Amino acid sequence: MQDKAIAAIGEWQLEENKDLEPVDLYIENMFSGKDYQMLLLVFEITNTEGELSCEYKGVDIEKVSSEKEDYRKYAYRKGSARGGDITFTTKISSPVNKKISGLKETTFKNILAHQKGKHVETDYFKLLKSVFIENEQNIIDEIDERFKNFTRDEIVSSGLSFKIIENSNEKYLRDFDLIKEVLILSGATTNFIHAGTESKSMNKISSVSNKSSTEIYGFAAPFKFSSPDKSGFISGFFNKKLHWRNYPISAEETLSLELGRKYIQQNLTGYFYGHEYMIVPHPIIKTSKDDLQRIINLLKTAFDEEKNAKKEKRRRAEDRILRLIANEKNYFNLDLLFYKEDKKTGAISINLMLEEVLPSRFRQLFIDGPERVNRNILFKNAITIKKELQDLSFSFQLIKGFFNEDFLEIVRKIFIGKKISQEYVYENIIGVIRKNHNTSKTSDGWVEPTNWTVKKAIMLIAYLQELEIINYNKKYKYMDVETNLKKESRFNLEGFNAFVNENSNFLDSDIKVGIFAVGVLVRFLYDIQSQSLNTSNPPFENKLRGYKLNPELLMNAYTEALDKIQKYQKNNYVYTELREIVNSKFILKTHDLNKMTNNELSFYFVAGLEMGKQFKREKKEN
Repeated sequence: MQDKAIAAIGEWQLEENKDLEPVDLYIENMFSGKDYQMLLLVFEITNTEGELSCEYKGVDIEKVSSEKEDYRKYAYRKGSARGGDITFTTKISSPVNKKISGLKETTFKNILAHQKGKHVETDYFKLLKSVFIENEQNIIDEIDERFKNFTRDEIVSSGLSFKIIENSNEKYLRDFDLIKEVLILSGATTNFIHAGTESKSMNKISSVSNKSSTEIYGFAAPFKFSSPDKSGFISGFFNKKLHWRNYPISAEETLSLELGRKYIQQNLTGYFYGHEYMIVPHPIIKTSKDDLQRIINLLKTAFDEEKNAKKEKRRRAEDRILRLIANEKNYFNLDLLFYKEDKKTGAISINLMLEEVLPSRFRQLFIDGPERVNRNILFKNAITIKKELQDLSFSFQLIKGFFNEDFLEIVRKIFIGKKISQEYVYENIIGVIRKNHNTSKTSDGWVEPTNWTVKKAIMLIAYLQELEIINYNKKYKYMDVETNLKKESRFNLEGFNAFVNENSNFLDSDIKVGIFAVGVLVRFLYDIQSQSLNTSNPPFENKLRGYKLNPELLMNAYTEALDKIQKYQKNNYVYTELREIVNSKFILKTHDLNKMTNNELSFYFVAGLEMGKQFKREKKEN
């Protein structure tokens, strides 16, 4: 991820918010993007001719809006897992006694340790500490009482802060110079001090500007992608003091990087099918501030809509952000970072990094490719939702359904256009089909119908072929099988021929057509057995080994199915046209079975099995 782009966003924010004080750059929104409750411990301080007195008044509640910037008055900044947050403002949930104890034992001590000289605010907070300790149990009891009227969601998204009444004036933590000093010092020192070790140098080249700077800091990276605690990330013979060599950032750039990081985390982050990600935009012409502002406003609006979307619509909102990018021209590119954040330390584990992706690539992946795939008539009215037929439409949720364990790796290959092993694709497809099939036999719960899964698999294959991520035989020409039968057969030969021609990318060889046709024949046997034996579980299904087939098992399945059909129908000439297809495309092509993996041939058989019903004409009554 390019720090120059993060710094550019920070510089833009500095220009947009010229009224901000330096301290505001270090104040964080406790629950960014959502409304939450702030519990306020109210103290009244009276100054009578230099004599200070303090009284605890109780617990007040204020709503903090996601749409306003009023969170700054609480002066919240996340601290370390061991040392607590930087000021008295902190996240709180039930039980509250440990958090209150932490404020008493740690926070007051740290705040008062920052005092520089003696001024009246130091005396305020010393007095405040004394009254806080005296009323500790009352505070715990009152917060617990407040929580009784909160929902579970409200409890886990609540903060605690102080409100101080002085001479009838209400003051919040940000109104005190001592608190401002603590925040600024904390933000500045973390750029070059980590766990008591200082990493700083003079007159070195900054990694952001590539220019020499008077002071260079070693721990000023906007995102904690590396850990100075682990020797594998440290240069200079594992000397933590020399960590600046890994990530040299000048003192002048720390503010813009801090503000850029904060803006990105608050406004340009979301979820892509369960994976948290952030976007960092940068114009093609790096100096174009107008383009940068336009891009940022575009993305922020999209992310805001996603966060406000109802849960059932959120999945579509995820794709909407990327489709919105796809409609733009190539005047900018984007870095996409998929990550997992340690909520205690703030360290980020990078799961996937995609750099400098142009809108035109987004268009190929999220608009053009899906539109071409969705045109196939096979996907019209393909699934049923709430008892209504609906079209099957491509989204990356479909990819996740087949590649859940390696979803981000597949996303990476799709974005950069890297080939994916066809063997791996079919292994995952048939793996999902087998799992659902087995679950349907052992569970009474809802399981996705295999017919749906097969159609989704065909859509996935078509999408990967469209992007040339997997190959197929573009030159294959299916030779229609003709019939001389005068009597109309139950097998719809014309429909079968049309299906193969319409799906020539999927059925791109004779042997695939042949295996598919064997599946259709077995489906016809299923129907015969179900009707004859009055069962929904045809006995022949046990011959298919849970869809774990190989060339020998597939050949046996065909011969046994044909034998049983002939015995049921007492006719050696049933489904003549279908048998001709099997003979010419399967029996005579068995040598091509060795070119396919067992998973691939199993899938093509199951596809024919599930599609078979559409190639069977209804029986006409005399």
